[in-house]
Amino acid sequence: MNVASLSNPAIAPLISLVKQSVYQPPRSTDILLQEFITSGPNDADVATVYESIALYRWQQSATTQGNPYQIFYLNPTVETVSTAAIVRRDVGDRTAKAAQTFLDFLTAPEQQAVFVQYGFRPIDQSLNLQSVPNSPWSQNIPGAQVNPSGQVTAPPDTQTLAEVIRLWQRAE
Repeated sequence: MNVASLSNPAIAPLISLVKQSVYQPPRSTDILLQEFITSGPNDADVATVYESIALYRWQQSATTQGNPYQIFYLNPTVETVSTAAIVRRDVGDRTAKAAQTFLDFLTAPEQQAVFVQYGFRPIDQSLNLQSVPNSPWSQNIPGAQVNPSGQVTAPPDTQTLAEVIRLWQRAE
């Protein structure tokens, strides 16, 4: 997707159709999935959420609905990566060192295992997702994949995002 492809006259009606089909635009994908689970069958057919949220909330769906949802991976998909940085501007050495200590703590194997328990993929690629205690990947969640086979694409550039937002706002 790029700005040029969004200028195709057939795109505006498509964006309008998608906008009319969206079920209560949520403040977050976690809230969307909680509503999806609470409302039950026939209120919505599909919810597009982050993998970590789908994995983490699956047990809630199994408990409240008795017939939990299935996870499907979009192909292509866009990987989101949580990042951190230590800003050196107007930060003393002591604060920067404390920030580095905190980052070291978060990336330690013990904390990475906690992230896995909540459905996040670890920064340490050698960590076996299925061997972590209470890992969602070891709970036979329908559709959950340790190694999804789909293509990962880069997120759209800022111009493309701006054009999508503009089309969305103009859609009826």
